Amino acid sequence: MPHVTIADIAGRLGISTAAVSYALNGRPGVSATTRQRVLDLVEELDWTPDSTARSLRSRRSMAVGMALSRDAEEIANEPFYSYVQAGIEQALAARGYSLMISRPGRRQAAELDVYRSWARQRRVDGVILFDLLADDPRTGLLEEVGLPFVEVTSEAAVDGAPRVLIDDAADAGTLVSHLADQGYRSIIHLSGPGQLTHERLRARAVAAVASAGGLEVVSSACRYTMEDGARGFLEAVGRVPRQPVGVVGSSDLLALGALRGAGLLGLPVPDRIGVVSWDESLPCRISNPPLTSLERRPITMGRLAADLLLDRLDGRARSLVRLPASGLTVRASSNRMAREIS
Repeated sequence: MPHVTIADIAGRLGISTAAVSYALNGRPGVSATTRQRVLDLVEELDWTPDSTARSLRSRRSMAVGMALSRDAEEIANEPFYSYVQAGIEQALAARGYSLMISRPGRRQAAELDVYRSWARQRRVDGVILFDLLADDPRTGLLEEVGLPFVEVTSEAAVDGAPRVLIDDAADAGTLVSHLADQGYRSIIHLSGPGQLTHERLRARAVAAVASAGGLEVVSSACRYTMEDGARGFLEAVGRVPRQPVGVVGSSDLLALGALRGAGLLGLPVPDRIGVVSWDESLPCRISNPPLTSLERRPITMGRLAADLLLDRLDGRARSLVRLPASGLTVRASSNRMAREIS
């Protein structure tokens, strides 16, 4: 097939090249009908834009960066970021961008070096930040090296950076209220690392909702692994004042670790131990018993973050986008009332 250009597409449809560009990049300026005609023809021709040419014209790399400061094994086993990545790449591809991922490990200095390198070599046009910290050094560095960024966070305070806001406080209310409704009298909260701002917010919210319902909370900070979830559960369960006990795992792997710990102690689930996961995933659906979990829409999360960053790069900055409310899928790991009725 001869090389196809935007001009060729415009000529076949009888519209301007600008209209084709607007349609391909999701920008205003064309009708929905025209946009669909462009997308249909692009699909028919199996055409993709020449990213090298676009990069030369725009002086952009046409790439977005994401660095994850976690152990490689942890990232490989934790499904959440796979879903987020899929959403990011979906949004980027629709606008002719690609995703560059770095996994520098747990050393924060190594992650900062990644950003310096990206900026110096002009490898990416902007960055998406996850796992925000109190007084996070990344934001200042990115401003210093001139890399635009957006944050994915549950921290509502505005620091000037565009952000996708996740309502972790509402999610905590959903999970703890469900466990209370199922008759659990104490809560074990298996949180992630305490230096993460979203984990601090979750801990405060779990404690507040539990206290309002007359439930006591025992917390254990963990790495996001199934092994550490089991360790955290075994360490916390001996300090729980009243049974039956509801367990809130701050990730699916932590919740799976709690199931493993309950099994090691011979504690029946959900009769004496109820377990819920902050994240929905395939492991939640196929575990034994299947895990009650929050559908936090990580693919949508990634897509919103990518669109927010690209809009900022195009001069159409929005300060805040809210992730849609999470839904709770109740399964056998916590459905204690259904067991009692049957």
